[in-house]
Amino acid sequence: MNKQTEQPHVYTLRLTVGTHSARHVRRIVHRLCADWSTPPEVADDLALGVTELLSNVVRHVPGARAEVRLLHDVETGHVRAEVTDGGPQLPQTAPELRDPFAEHGRGLAIVAAVAAKWGVEPLTPPHGKTVWFECALTSSPRP
Repeated sequence: MNKQTEQPHVYTLRLTVGTHSARHVRRIVHRLCADWSTPPEVADDLALGVTELLSNVVRHVPGARAEVRLLHDVETGHVRAEVTDGGPQLPQTAPELRDPFAEHGRGLAIVAAVAAKWGVEPLTPPHGKTVWFECALTSSPRP
């Protein structure tokens, strides 16, 4: 018997990110997730993770240009989000925040909290990187 595999759904958005882009990107992510029958909790996690990564683009990347890719893959049981930019600096996670009341510095910690796994892939010259994370399609209760 020949098992038919389901192809992943892929969505790509190229944009210049501004301080008010998060709201629009959250709407796009939620709409795609609804079309893909993704559980609402997973859609919330994806939207949060993507907007956190885009806020880093606004803050750290000259010109604030980015590409967002979402890949919904039933075979692997994950939705993968990728944010690619041309910024020369790789993101860093702080082992602990020196100032617990600081307004910035928690983005990657938030991504790590909502993701099953995440990582950074440096791009070939001249520079840039892709920060990615995956969320499981089956939602699980949070601690």
